[in-house]
Amino acid sequence: KKEDYLALYKSALNFYFETNDYLKSQHYIELSLADKRYRDVMLLKCHRRCLSAEVPSSQDLFFYSQVIQEKCTKRCMQELFGEPLELPLWVIQEFKSHKPYSFLQYAYYMQGDLISALEAASTHLAHNDGDEMMIGNVNFYRSQGADVSAALPHELPDSKALFLRGQNAYATEDYTSAFESFNQGLTEHLREVRNCKNLCEIGHDRYEGRKAPNFTTSATFIEQLVVLYRQVMECRYKCPSKLEKDTSLRLTEDYLPSLLNYLQFSAFQTGRLEEAARAATFYLQIRPGDQQMTSNLQYYLEKLDWEEAAIQEEYVKWHSENEMDKEVLSALVGKREMRKRLMEKQNFILGDMGMISDLSPDPDVLWRNLY
Repeated sequence: KKEDYLALYKSALNFYFETNDYLKSQHYIELSLADKRYRDVMLLKCHRRCLSAEVPSSQDLFFYSQVIQEKCTKRCMQELFGEPLELPLWVIQEFKSHKPYSFLQYAYYMQGDLISALEAASTHLAHNDGDEMMIGNVNFYRSQGADVSAALPHELPDSKALFLRGQNAYATEDYTSAFESFNQGLTEHLREVRNCKNLCEIGHDRYEGRKAPNFTTSATFIEQLVVLYRQVMECRYKCPSKLEKDTSLRLTEDYLPSLLNYLQFSAFQTGRLEEAARAATFYLQIRPGDQQMTSNLQYYLEKLDWEEAAIQEEYVKWHSENEMDKEVLSALVGKREMRKRLMEKQNFILGDMGMISDLSPDPDVLWRNLY
């Protein structure tokens, strides 16, 4: 029987702590990470397959259709992997925080593979911003001549890989290649966010991190449903920020606005004014009031003789879904708490790039990207 990632990870830690066999520890950590990724991919595939199953579409039977689709997903996963895993809370927390990469980087270091150690340490740091120990490790590996670009990445999302490829092309003024990379990166990023949100709602293994709250015997069905629904919405709300956060990219604003900014400029440089206008419009949906992007969009619309630019339906749906998530979560946690969360995120952004409202477009540098 093939070992699951829980058993593989426990074996890895045993070799790491008990026998100091770092080669075997590295091997089992790699296998556990691969198995976890494979299970997540198959869970999403089972979910999509079951969404296409014929179920009652009447609004009155919505809950019934959800039950049928959930049972279908469970059955699909059970056929692939058998009974659900019983995961201890500490395992859930360590995979969620990318702790395995902390062990992996040291295992590589003890084998003298500084390039792989740097890659693993950088992966951990990308998800644990401010980890002083890992920052020190990354700096040490680099001081020894290790170059992370020579390593095979473990979990770099496809959208980030495309973004970096686009940045490299952009730096050499190869705007055609840059546009293609940024355009593909945008599509991939939206897909990653959608997958993240789907994983908030579905599951196979019995994750204690998604356990039901402690209900009182007097709790009504609606009260129980609201508590469970809040857990799902908290998870969904975090998906865009979680996937945008990556300190290795060294961005001066959030990932998606940066991507759209690069995209609109690369499109302009290659004569794709329609794509430039749509990217600028999408940017302004996320960052309304940005004066420089507003000026850019007005320029594109004048050249195209358009009154407005219609962005793709999937982008409109993505943005509307994010706004709806905020509204629903605001209703669940209260408007005051939601304003606090949004203010904390805004302060983080403005602290890096200055007040957007204080920026005034300069015609001489209208097309200059400041990143």
